[in-house]
Amino acid sequence: MSSLRMIDHNEAQQVIERLRVNVPSSIIESERMLQERDRILEAAEAEAVRIVEQAKRRAQDILNNDALVSASRQEAERIIVDSQHTAQQRRDEADRYAARVLEELAEKLRIISKQVDNGLDLLRQNLELGGAAPAKPERRS
Repeated sequence: MSSLRMIDHNEAQQVIERLRVNVPSSIIESERMLQERDRILEAAEAEAVRIVEQAKRRAQDILNNDALVSASRQEAERIIVDSQHTAQQRRDEADRYAARVLEELAEKLRIISKQVDNGLDLLRQNLELGGAAPAKPERRS
């Protein structure tokens, strides 16, 4: 039995074209989602830095006033803890968003992969049906 098979050129070309269209768009989509996650994380980090800097400035201003030294330290610590908590919440939100988007992308990729597998199975079936020509009846003398 030969390892060579004949396939319908047009069908094969259509399958390849569908793959060429679907797979790159999924990859571009995943890259866009990762960029969006990075942007959200950068914004959260920038906000955290801004809040911490603001807290430090406020704490320094309060420390300059001797009568309020104790209260200012407590307030500065509270602000820093609050800002760190806020920054962590923002990071967690960004991570949840990225996870949700990546899960959706993974599902899309699973569907595309299944479609590719189905197309390959169909091509293999066509090849098996086309390659296994019915045997000619033998003539008896």
